[in-house]
Amino acid sequence: MKKIMMTLAAVAVAATMNAQMYIGGGINFINSTNKTNAAAESTRTVFAIAPEFGYKLDDKLGVGIVLGFGTGKNKVENTTVNPATSVETKSTTFSVKPYLRYQALTVGSFNVFVDGGLGFSTTSADNMKNSMDFALFVTPGVAYNVNEKWSIVAKLDDMFTFGYHKDAVADVAGAPDAPSTISAGLSTGGFNLGSLTFGVYYNF
Repeated sequence: MKKIMMTLAAVAVAATMNAQMYIGGGINFINSTNKTNAAAESTRTVFAIAPEFGYKLDDKLGVGIVLGFGTGKNKVENTTVNPATSVETKSTTFSVKPYLRYQALTVGSFNVFVDGGLGFSTTSADNMKNSMDFALFVTPGVAYNVNEKWSIVAKLDDMFTFGYHKDAVADVAGAPDAPSTISAGLSTGGFNLGSLTFGVYYNF
């Protein structure tokens, strides 16, 4: 038994020594204004941060997790009435996404990879019951290795998904249950820039 335990311990230490840890993430900030007519204007502000941690198990495989936190604010001003009105709604989003990474191709300083994993997120907003998402996802990405320690990463987040979504509903007595949907295929982000995110990794 001692030999078996010592062998298992040696394998665990070797795996840890061969693994390379990385830490990083991205920050996103959006501020947009939409003038619905001459007297009404809506302003949307979103800030999100997504720290990421992972291990490279070997030259091809790695595991990691992304933790997401975001806040949003939507403000609608109407000058058709006197005095003018202003309605502001705030929201908060939290997400967890563990994944398995496969490095498919290396060309010079560029690494092409694919992440596959499980994602969960929930969003709370003023006077609303929480919305919820639970999905399997596939995310392709490219990393540019500036040097041995630093990398710049671009991803097409959740390019392919299979998941469950529950809508937010008004948090009032007698409100109907939130509708839910199951979807599969290309995410609503598709191939547009809305699904493209950038981040920086530090490799240990």
